[in-house]
Amino acid sequence: MDAHVRTVREILYSGDQFLVPFFQRHYSWRKEHWQRLLDDIVALTDEAEETKHFLGPLVCTPLHPVPGEVTPYQLIDGQQRLVTLTIALAALRDVAKLNDRNDVAEEIHEDYLIHRRRQGNKRFKVVPRLGDRMDYEAILEGNPTLTTVS
Repeated sequence: MDAHVRTVREILYSGDQFLVPFFQRHYSWRKEHWQRLLDDIVALTDEAEETKHFLGPLVCTPLHPVPGEVTPYQLIDGQQRLVTLTIALAALRDVAKLNDRNDVAEEIHEDYLIHRRRQGNKRFKVVPRLGDRMDYEAILEGNPTLTTVS
């Protein structure tokens, strides 16, 4: 095993792509999971000094890299957390747009959510399993359908 400590920023800012394999469960986080994550984030911002929060491990297996292409990793553990964080970043991007902070919105979108020069599935830094993909991509592209979260 080759373990590395990386921040969420380093993971999403990279040129890598994280693919949720078909055998993983569908996205299942509910309001209580989101709330726990939000509480942790708020607690970090309340700290006077720079603090770090252990989000838990992401277990990845490299797939077949091709020179000049996005480097793919199969996301074995941590998919719920990583998908949730990217959805939260998309929401933050949308709030920035609403507040005429297009520079911030563009930075979030192009640096942390997508691979700007790629098409199809290679465009997204995180690719959920097939049953979750359409809704996820709609959220990342800024065209979500309205659904109820329980």
